[in-house]
Amino acid sequence: MTDERDDFWDLPSITPKRRGPLPGSVQSPDTDAAEVSFGTGSGSRKYVIPLRGREPEKRSEVILRYTPDNSLILDVKICRWPTDYSYYNRFLQDTEKYYRAKCDDAPFVPFFSYMPQYNQMNIDQLRFYLYWRRQVGHGNFIKTDYSYIFLYLYELINLESVSTPEKRLAAMCSLLLGYRDSFRSLDKYVGEWICDFCLIHRLPPPELPAGVTDELMSVVALREFFVRDRENIHDTALRDFIIRNNTYKYENSAAYNETTKPLFDRHLVRSVIYTLEKTENIKDGEPELSRTRVSRTAYNGALCVSGTKCRIDAEYLSLNRSYRFRGMISSLVKCAENNIRAAAGIRSRLSVSGISAGASDVMREYFDLNLPAVRNHPVKKKQDDGVRYELYDAASTGFDPGAAAKLEESSWELTRRLVEEEEDTDPEQVSGALPDAAGSDAPAPDDDENGYVSLCRSLPEQLLTVLKLTAEGDGDGVRLYCLQNGVLPDAAYSDINSAAYEHTGDIIIENGAIIEDYEHDVSDALNMIR
Repeated sequence: MTDERDDFWDLPSITPKRRGPLPGSVQSPDTDAAEVSFGTGSGSRKYVIPLRGREPEKRSEVILRYTPDNSLILDVKICRWPTDYSYYNRFLQDTEKYYRAKCDDAPFVPFFSYMPQYNQMNIDQLRFYLYWRRQVGHGNFIKTDYSYIFLYLYELINLESVSTPEKRLAAMCSLLLGYRDSFRSLDKYVGEWICDFCLIHRLPPPELPAGVTDELMSVVALREFFVRDRENIHDTALRDFIIRNNTYKYENSAAYNETTKPLFDRHLVRSVIYTLEKTENIKDGEPELSRTRVSRTAYNGALCVSGTKCRIDAEYLSLNRSYRFRGMISSLVKCAENNIRAAAGIRSRLSVSGISAGASDVMREYFDLNLPAVRNHPVKKKQDDGVRYELYDAASTGFDPGAAAKLEESSWELTRRLVEEEEDTDPEQVSGALPDAAGSDAPAPDDDENGYVSLCRSLPEQLLTVLKLTAEGDGDGVRLYCLQNGVLPDAAYSDINSAAYEHTGDIIIENGAIIEDYEHDVSDALNMIR
């Protein structure tokens, strides 16, 4: 006996039967063909008509290819959009119709649309738009809405036959500068569209204020486009982009405060540029920067008619994806901060690795010329001739052996009295010397022993040897010693710096050498423990 519930899964029994082909019908294996019948009754005949051949895709059709001059963008290909469409043709017709229309005065009327077009506005909104657009053309950026701004931007993008690319680009930049403080998302949209517009029309990056360019580069995808001149390291956009495109943010440093901020703002960027000019040739870019390809849809997010829509393929030198380059910049920024700390009298330093000794020397050369460091080594104070030191001298009464003996006897008497008042005092300890404060026979620590001496005493033999060789400036000796003992020099330096931070509150080795401010302290400590 079968379970009736099993019949539920008998799908063939409950689905309709598929009908077979009609008698005399012609079966065509071509799924892209159409079957057409002619005539009626017994004279009816069926014919298979193949569909019209599909047009080849236009994606591979390159309509423009060029190499920008002196740019991080190495190669640009403008490709035709693969399909044609007509659903924005009405917008293009309205744009050409109203392009030269004007309105002398009209009150502000709110308007909102996700994809604003002329046929979406009523007569009052249209009148205000024409009045507002005229005011913007005269540099009067009056109150408006997002939708009016984007409608104007769509006009500038699509009006190929009405105005020159240079005039339309200038209008886009003017609109951005006039309203970016009130409409913050304009930076992202307009920054991307300006990039596409310039690449398509072979225009250089627009000349915008340095601060605006920096902010655009922080939100757009192809940041390298806004670098106007790759051979000029002093270019503002390239300078600020290089400094900020690293893994270390000096603005978050404990040494960056209201007092030191002027020093950072004036010297950090300049010192890094100075070092790059002297030690790293990045004018051509190829040795350090990664060659990267990108394919992007032009005017993404904008209303764009079929004739204007295209695809942009570009090859460029990426500052953002060149990890070795970013690491080098990060190390240079840290090295610059260490020099600024030294100039401000801050003894603590950052640990720096990944740059050559030559780069460190060039960096120090810049600061020696422009911001000499404050040396923290103790300097013997000169006698001030204006002070009457004789007033602080003890009166000279000569030496009296009897008075000295009485003074010593009274001192010991006072000592005995003080010791007897302690309940737990061992009588044997009262023997002419006070007991050791630690209760042990070990000698009391030397008053002259500072953190550097205690650091040297605490280091294992291997690390102490590395420290001695480093203090002597014997870099080859350090590498040979570490090789013989199976230790990496950088690891040894890191362990020494960790111990130094515990004993002195700062690291002492940077780029394989003792930090200049601590050379005397370390040398004195090593001589003391020998």
